[in-house]
Amino acid sequence: MSSADPSVDRRKVLQGIAGASVVGMAGCLGEDDDDEVDIDPALERNDIDVDEIQDGGTLEVSIPRDSIDDYDAAESSAAEDTAVFSLVYDNLLTTDAEGTTELWMAEEYDAVDSQNVDYEDYEEYMREEEIVEIDGGIPIFDLDDDLNLVLLQHPEDLEGAEEGDEVRVLTRHEAEDAVDDGVYGTQVSGRLHEGIEFHNGDECTAGDIVGSYDRYVGSTNQGQVFDAFMYAEAPDGDDGYEFNLYSLEPDAAAFVELPPIDLFPEEHHDLGPGELEPRAGGPVPVGTGPYEIAEFDEGSVLRLERTDNYWVEEVGLENLPDYDGPADFPERPAIEEINVRFVPESSQRSAALEDGDLDVTYELASDARNNFMQSDDFDVSAQESTGYKFMQFPLEDTDEGGAFAEAEVRQAVSALMPRQTIVDVVEQGWGSPAQAPIPEPASDFGTAMGYDELIEQEFAYSVEPDEERATELIEQSSFEAPIEVTIQTNADDDERIDKMSLVVDQLNQSGLFDAELETPAALGDWTTGDLYTDEAHIDDAENNACAVIGLATGFDPHGYIEAIHDPENWNGCCNFYFPPGTFDDEFVDLLNGCRFGADVAEDPDLRRERYDEFWEAHTDLMANTIVDYSLTTLTFNEDVAGVNCHPNTQSIFTYAVYAPLDEQIAYLDR
Repeated sequence: MSSADPSVDRRKVLQGIAGASVVGMAGCLGEDDDDEVDIDPALERNDIDVDEIQDGGTLEVSIPRDSIDDYDAAESSAAEDTAVFSLVYDNLLTTDAEGTTELWMAEEYDAVDSQNVDYEDYEEYMREEEIVEIDGGIPIFDLDDDLNLVLLQHPEDLEGAEEGDEVRVLTRHEAEDAVDDGVYGTQVSGRLHEGIEFHNGDECTAGDIVGSYDRYVGSTNQGQVFDAFMYAEAPDGDDGYEFNLYSLEPDAAAFVELPPIDLFPEEHHDLGPGELEPRAGGPVPVGTGPYEIAEFDEGSVLRLERTDNYWVEEVGLENLPDYDGPADFPERPAIEEINVRFVPESSQRSAALEDGDLDVTYELASDARNNFMQSDDFDVSAQESTGYKFMQFPLEDTDEGGAFAEAEVRQAVSALMPRQTIVDVVEQGWGSPAQAPIPEPASDFGTAMGYDELIEQEFAYSVEPDEERATELIEQSSFEAPIEVTIQTNADDDERIDKMSLVVDQLNQSGLFDAELETPAALGDWTTGDLYTDEAHIDDAENNACAVIGLATGFDPHGYIEAIHDPENWNGCCNFYFPPGTFDDEFVDLLNGCRFGADVAEDPDLRRERYDEFWEAHTDLMANTIVDYSLTTLTFNEDVAGVNCHPNTQSIFTYAVYAPLDEQIAYLDR
């Protein structure tokens, strides 16, 4: 890993790009913004005495949006929605602050079997279906049967296939026959705790696990659920508690990837995607979590009330296999109500917190967070996040533009990335420069080395701009400097814009590039309107334009490489530019071999070794480069005791309010 002296004056840049936002908070809390802020206390846990917990009260929180994107969990892809509705829906499993997967609603749960299978093993269960359309190289089928979808296509039939051709496929409806004959990849078996009730009073049974998968057929999140999942069954009947889940391939991540995202009561099983939307006249979401929806109004009100039939009280903490805390720890949250406010602007959230209109908020600007950190009346809790910012390059070799089709050009951009400056200037220490293609909290199964050793590998990203290396790379390419390029990011994230401004400045100062920054639209409008289209990989290649957004997929390493590389995930989060055929078979096989196969499913150490091979291929290809890693933070006032942050933003509220397996509970002291 090489480095060179940065050519950006960090102090000068800080005064320039952050000045406006600093003025917005400077003096509000009576602090000097020139002071260095020690963030180490924010990384320490806030412990409480169980005897001092106060029950009741209303917690005022905010999310950085102007409303809930979609109340239907099957349709919503917004992390902010999940942060709220994780208070409404509990799941079979949960993760603690260290990323350890623990049993939650499941009393028993284990991956019991993996076996090598491929498409030939499924041939006798396949049926023929006509291709009605080919969209971006992907065959589309019109299945007549309800709640059905294609799980597997016979690869021999796909070679040269055209619209109107018949293709052998395995659908959900044939999966049962295959499982009955013992043909599947991995089996996960488990048992629910008895006595778990939904908010409507219905008992949660194995039939609700099986039925919940139906809600994701045809939904926005269909690909996420059916990426590996094949079939679910309730061997003791729908009213029983035992369940079996099966994957199509032997899957090293089956333990965490096979359960449905959320569990729905029977009365919601038949609702189509988007029909669980009370703002459109549909029913209110009903889960098994500690809170239920009490009141809502578009863009203004969302009030949650503590449910009076929470399953943990019925089952008892002492009966949860992974609980080893004190006998007197509460079996429900202490806070009675949570009022969710919609405040999209960071400066408005800061002002609302200071004025007392909010108790807890997140995603504040770094300068505001520093001011709150220095105040006696506020505090910040932080965790190393599972998220990062990344830059994705279109690889299409076009007549016009096409610079990013050459690996040397992509590698040169990455080599010039001022990663340390980005963290120092924009994040003001609330983050870390990317050195490996995976954040540390997700690295347990992602490397056979220690993380400190991984970031010292020759393929690791340099944290300072390396102009010498970048010059060598451009000289090896077929392009002459300066190369015109465009860096794109979303218009509704000031800090992300500031970061990319630093990148553009560094590229231009090198003399190797003539770079400009574009902010096409707010994130949702930009991704759905421009990036998730069949033309994006061509249009942006012709304009030498790359895209920068953020990603957080949890603690399993495969989520990161799959989301931003897998051609089967093209036009899904977050593969904008890589349709099938973009990468050679060797790269795709290496990617899939990290997770799929009986060998890696049965041998975690082999899986770690596979990822180490992939990281080198990842950084050599440089289809994506990682910019920085975030810290997940919660900022709160002195009325809230016991707040601790979770690394995953989607769990940020439910963990802070009540996570007894980590002995975590917050309460109001006012």
